[in-house]
Amino acid sequence: MSQSTATVLAPKTILQAISQMDLPGATLQNLFGWGFRGANRVQQSGRSFAFDVMNHTRRVATARLPGQSASRQKPQKFSTTTGVFPRAAETISLLDEDLLNRRRIGGQVDELDALGESYLTRQEAYLAQRFANLIEFQTAAMIRNAYSFTTDGDDLLHGFAGGDVTVDFRQPAGNRNQLDMLGDGDILDASWATASTDIPAQLARINAAMVQLTGLGLSHVVLTSAGWQHVLNNTKIQQLGGSSNVIYHSVERRAAGEFTAIVKALPWITFHVVDYGLEVFDGTSEVFTRLIEDDHAAFLPDPSPRWTQYLEGSEIVTEGPGGPKSEVHGFYPFAYATHDPSGWDLCAVFNGLPALYLPSAIAYGQITGGSY
Repeated sequence: MSQSTATVLAPKTILQAISQMDLPGATLQNLFGWGFRGANRVQQSGRSFAFDVMNHTRRVATARLPGQSASRQKPQKFSTTTGVFPRAAETISLLDEDLLNRRRIGGQVDELDALGESYLTRQEAYLAQRFANLIEFQTAAMIRNAYSFTTDGDDLLHGFAGGDVTVDFRQPAGNRNQLDMLGDGDILDASWATASTDIPAQLARINAAMVQLTGLGLSHVVLTSAGWQHVLNNTKIQQLGGSSNVIYHSVERRAAGEFTAIVKALPWITFHVVDYGLEVFDGTSEVFTRLIEDDHAAFLPDPSPRWTQYLEGSEIVTEGPGGPKSEVHGFYPFAYATHDPSGWDLCAVFNGLPALYLPSAIAYGQITGGSY
């Protein structure tokens, strides 16, 4: 059934089409539950963001004798992280000159056939990929503890460090590098590149440290294919798995060659292998950078709103001259007709940032190349 260009480019139609796309390079945001189809998001009106950073308590409730009043406790202390949402806004011009030969012969001037709809859908996918890349980068920046952006004229250049503005996610120093998480020595005390390193023992210690620090156990390890090869070659994992040939229990392929895996020796952990990279500002220029470094791995519990969410800021959008005006949150695509030359402007705005309420819930450790 043919549809009009206006119908295909309506905001609700664009959002529905984008949410159904299996975009590459969205592993991290989907893991945390805030991709285009995710629900782990919360809206904050306006340009500024604020979220509370909390600590886990290991103290037990005060016992009281029967008939005695309740023990009064002070409210839990919070520290607040504040700042301004980074904003993105882009427009793609779609000319009716390009759409003319994609309309059904003999149909209405604004009626599209399958070829025309495919053309518009591909443009929507291109726009969506650019914004998905931004969310994926921000998610990696939270994992790596720092997100910075630099003003370049009217543009903002995104980077992991060295920018004009830096968002500090407040991960403890012990949750980085070789993971002295409890102050009693490095957990990553031997390189994963050495086949005899006891990786299961290290992961068990990370799990125990996370439980002590956060009340949440280790469930996910995110690393690149270089780190995954060290896991495959590890003799301890092979021995515990009962086979030196097939050590994994399951492997599920994702888009762009990314995949998840569970090894027989560690069925309680899901490994996420991510080789995706983006053009990231390094303080001088934009260079291709892997979101997860080859010599690092990220360790985290099951993501939940208890310890992390995606904050969506808002702005007022007018959908073209004379179009409807409304407050929109997070990622919002829309389109409106243009007249000289005749066509459509496909637009999107974005305001958002991940929030880490429990900084100790993420550890980003150096698995090779450390001072062992």
